[in-house]
Amino acid sequence: MEWTPEINCAYGVTFTIAAAGATVLVALQLKDYAGNALTTKNAVTVYCSSDTTGNTLVALTTLVDATHGFSNILLATKIFHLVTEDTGIVDVTLDGTAAMTVYMNVILPNGKIVTSGAIVFNA
Repeated sequence: MEWTPEINCAYGVTFTIAAAGATVLVALQLKDYAGNALTTKNAVTVYCSSDTTGNTLVALTTLVDATHGFSNILLATKIFHLVTEDTGIVDVTLDGTAAMTVYMNVILPNGKIVTSGAIVFNA
């Protein structure tokens, strides 16, 4: 049986993380199976962890919409459903609970989890 990729569906993500601060802007660009930026609206579930393996769930003070896409809260301060714009981009501003380092974990539609680099809060 031949494997056929789902067209216009997220298979990967690229993170752009702002410099450390009291709040940090994180932009996500969803990618298709060939690594191209999506050009359609998509949705993913995200959570933050205190470790690079995504095994230890951590609470944020808030996650709020920035300039692209929107978010829905699934579990207060812990798990969020993000919806991109038609560009496959969604931006959110995170607020940590103190000086801390977290990692954003994106659960893609196929179940794969992609973990960001460090997101550092300095207050």
